[in-house]
Amino acid sequence: MAVTLPDRLTAHLPAIEAAVADAVERLGADLVAIDPALGAAAEATADGARGGKRIRPALLTWSFIAHGGDDPARVLGPAVALELVHTCALVHDDVLDHADERRGRPSVHARFAATLPEADADGAAAYGRAAAILLGDVALAAADGELMAADVDPAALRRAHAAFTRLRVEVMAGQFLDVDAAARRDGNRERALRVATLKSARYSVGRPLELGALLAGADDTAAARMLAVGDPLGRAFQLRDDLLGVFGDPTVTGKPAASDLAEGKRTLLVAEALDRLDASGRAALEAGLGRTDLDEGGAATLRALLEESGARGAVEAQLAAELAAADAAIGATGLAPEAQADLRAVATWAAGRDA
Repeated sequence: MAVTLPDRLTAHLPAIEAAVADAVERLGADLVAIDPALGAAAEATADGARGGKRIRPALLTWSFIAHGGDDPARVLGPAVALELVHTCALVHDDVLDHADERRGRPSVHARFAATLPEADADGAAAYGRAAAILLGDVALAAADGELMAADVDPAALRRAHAAFTRLRVEVMAGQFLDVDAAARRDGNRERALRVATLKSARYSVGRPLELGALLAGADDTAAARMLAVGDPLGRAFQLRDDLLGVFGDPTVTGKPAASDLAEGKRTLLVAEALDRLDASGRAALEAGLGRTDLDEGGAATLRALLEESGARGAVEAQLAAELAAADAAIGATGLAPEAQADLRAVATWAAGRDA
């Protein structure tokens, strides 16, 4: 049976979806007003924001209500702001990972590279990367205006803005550490977990829960409890993502098979394998990681190394430990029983999803 998110978390998704579409349309109109030549940029930005689970804004609106907020419409602006940051992160991530597809469609840099058929391949690719970086920056810049549109107490909004700033710094810091680890072939386990926390856990779960609480006027203790839940829950979410990136079904995940291996990502899965393999196995794994020409046969060899070394089992054990930590933190939140049940349902979904 498919694992789904609780109804109280998904109830506001239609309103969130409409708000995202409206914000992206307004942003596109602003771009075209600057110069009609930006029409293609507006279309690409809208396409980049289309689709996805909307888990971040759903968690924010849920937390707002759980902490006494009266109407989720008051925080649709901040919910949209999270999606704009996410759009920026995805567009930039595809550039960093040389990924030409996103959600079954051409990624933004591949899309713009294809508009220069008369250019040489290197020139078209460079143009595509530049366009994607700049459009990601546009989405990131627009996020502030959406956050500040929240209809909440000004003092609560100021505190939320500070947390939103931390979120953006953390996700970019996590991206840098991820790139740095891949470039230096750093297989350190603790660093892999740090990257998982900063690049995914905080901005996907912890900070959205914290933001919802702060926007509702919750005190620092209540907001910190949301972060204490979100960090291990978010790491579990990312560890599941790491497993899907190697062992998942590409027709379900929307990503090419073994994409993380071809991108050379130094995930916990890779760190655990490097720690367990003998010299020959480590050399084979290192030789295959980051190969842009990695075919299915090569990917199967790497998967076997990850499986037989015990790395996959170790990551699954770490995922279970994160879920246990999240469960303990949920029990310490002081939230109503139904709210705690919702968070536990999110944990079950994070551990069992297949995309």
